Amino acid sequence: MKPTLSSFIAIIASVLYLAVYFIPDMGGSDVMGAQWLYSSSLSLGIVAFIGLRYKVYEEAIKQVLFYKFTWVFSLLVFWAIGSYVYAINPTETLVTLARLITTYFVFLNLSILYYNQDRAFLFTGIGYAITAYLFFDAIYVIKGFSANLRTMDLDAAILGLNKYHGNKNVTAATLLILIPFAMYIIMSAKWLGKIAGIFALFLGTFGLFLLNTRSTYVGFALIMVLFFTGLIWKKKSALKPALLFVLLPAVLAIFASNMRLKLAVAGQENAGGYGTVTKRIGDINIASEQNSRIHLWGTAADYALHNPVLGAGYGNWKLASIPYERDRANELFVPYHAHNDFIEMFADLGLVGGLCFAGLFLLLLYYTVHFLAQKRGDELMVIIAFLAVTCYGVDALLNFPAERTAMQTMLSLAAALVLIPLDKTSRNLRRLPFIYLIAGAALIIPAIYIANETFESLKIQKFVMGEVNADPKMATIEVEKLPDIPNLSSSTLPMKAMLSRYYIRDKRFDDALRVLKESENDNPFLHYNDFLRTSIYASLNKMDSAHFYAKRAFDAWPRASSYYKNMIFTSAKLKDTNEIKRALQVSLDVNNDNALTWNQYLLGMFEVKQGADKNLLAQLEKTLKKFPADTAILNPTKNMLRGGNRDLQGLTAKGNALFVKGKYGQAAAIYKELSSLDPGNFSHLENVGICYYAGRKFAESLFYFAKSEQHPGNNTGKSAYFAGMSQLSTGKKADACASFNRSQAKGYPDAATAIAQHCKK
Repeated sequence: MKPTLSSFIAIIASVLYLAVYFIPDMGGSDVMGAQWLYSSSLSLGIVAFIGLRYKVYEEAIKQVLFYKFTWVFSLLVFWAIGSYVYAINPTETLVTLARLITTYFVFLNLSILYYNQDRAFLFTGIGYAITAYLFFDAIYVIKGFSANLRTMDLDAAILGLNKYHGNKNVTAATLLILIPFAMYIIMSAKWLGKIAGIFALFLGTFGLFLLNTRSTYVGFALIMVLFFTGLIWKKKSALKPALLFVLLPAVLAIFASNMRLKLAVAGQENAGGYGTVTKRIGDINIASEQNSRIHLWGTAADYALHNPVLGAGYGNWKLASIPYERDRANELFVPYHAHNDFIEMFADLGLVGGLCFAGLFLLLLYYTVHFLAQKRGDELMVIIAFLAVTCYGVDALLNFPAERTAMQTMLSLAAALVLIPLDKTSRNLRRLPFIYLIAGAALIIPAIYIANETFESLKIQKFVMGEVNADPKMATIEVEKLPDIPNLSSSTLPMKAMLSRYYIRDKRFDDALRVLKESENDNPFLHYNDFLRTSIYASLNKMDSAHFYAKRAFDAWPRASSYYKNMIFTSAKLKDTNEIKRALQVSLDVNNDNALTWNQYLLGMFEVKQGADKNLLAQLEKTLKKFPADTAILNPTKNMLRGGNRDLQGLTAKGNALFVKGKYGQAAAIYKELSSLDPGNFSHLENVGICYYAGRKFAESLFYFAKSEQHPGNNTGKSAYFAGMSQLSTGKKADACASFNRSQAKGYPDAATAIAQHCKK
């Protein structure tokens, strides 16, 4: 078959879809906002183009809509749409539905455009385009890695490779899924194309292994095994060229990346979490994941087993997961994903949705084996297309590629290529093309609207979320522009709760309470709204109300230090020692037995009793013996309870009171004075840093965290942790991860969670 205009159009459409790889964040807090908007808009344009060339594509539409794969995919989409009715948060379902619908139409559009085209011409054109993408993506990784190493440590240099894909793990996954098409060009092209393919494969593999992502190491090994297994089974004549031109360059690239990483490690002052290729391969074991992925898989599976019919609603596992973390997660860290899209789909949509999603991959496996067994289509094309599906499948087993536009685009393209050799159906329903065009407009236009709203929200969230742990500075009128979709931030905090913080700052307490009430059910499990209500009623000196909401928040999430502090604070103001004791016991019951927990308890009891009695002093001594390394936290309390320096006692109480009231600048001044009066206690410097952090003066906060870290008595890792949080708030993710690693090295308990949340998958 000779290539036609339609063949060129199919290749151009593929290239346009794949261009999403290089869509930047466009001012949003995450690249996926702009990328999903681009992809959904392009899908509508292609549906319109197909409609304009209706007679050309009429037969293709009829055939593609009768694919069994299309039926299963359609059932998944419409079951997900139906989950809007019962979802925990229907608005979040809309946000994720827009992405699923976009992916659905990427597959349908490409399948229609690929139908009955010259397969060799089509596959070669797409193969060259993807190989070019692989080359440029690899160059970005390799150049970025070298540039980062000039100013960062190894961990930060690797984590900083996330410009177009959100984080370095997604960067690695998107590199991996492109590699099979470079292998196709190597095996099918003449010498000039073969050399280009080898070069792209070498650079792509080199960049892939620089990224230190264990899941892609597994994926790379698997596709190589499947590739050579397929050749041995169906194309033995290609085995020797494959060994020479595919395996050899790949192995050389792995050795080269290992050598480059060895040089980088040798230049490090301290060992970090990343290292050579051999080190990372050695880290691949079940035990390394027992506190992260395996726990998440277990909780998602448990929820799916207890909700087998409906699930939580599409995209709502992130909310359903929260109760499982009550006794485990520090602060307000939410496991947004199960790190396994298959299990998460069962948790989101029950048996029907989960089986549909798994069925898509089983069908692609079945058709691949069937086509190879029947010698239908070029064996190499069938193998290569399925290898791309395999890359996605491995990532879906260990991460969450369903969220990322580039990965969804490649899955759709690869699936469309796998299914090209399908038999033609004899059914001829005249209305099918009309239904396709109407359904396309009816589904994609709302998806574009939602994608645009999400994109606009992410542009504001970039600043609002940067201030979430700080004194808000952004103008309220700008925050009020937040769209109603989505109603949750990327960390599942209700967006209207974010707005309420600005009303609280402006002392518009009625407005703050109003929006908190409006968003009460947006995330019913996190109780962040109750945390903010505590602040409002404390400012209004309505301590009974403040205590009610502090208690409700704390009981829901007792490992959050801010919730616990509020609970102790309001109980002390009400002189309720029973509630203080209960709060302590609840914290101990959830394994939160640390110096901070006991210190807050001692301070609360001291305030209620207006002094230290025999029992309180005895508890102080036990606490000091139990946590000998936490002098920074406990020394000021020790001085107060023992009746030490009265100036220090008064100043500490004054600084604490100012901080609780949100007067961070004044509190910082008090802690600076304490630092000069008590230079042996580094916690004063640390407290200055925390005040500036809370007041969003991150340059100042980093200065004092650095001074605190350098203090000879500081061995807690807390300053390094909050330095990381400051850097994270200013978008310096690589520097933040380096700080979190220093904190973890000193044993600070929250550091590991921060690394898992922000630095690794």
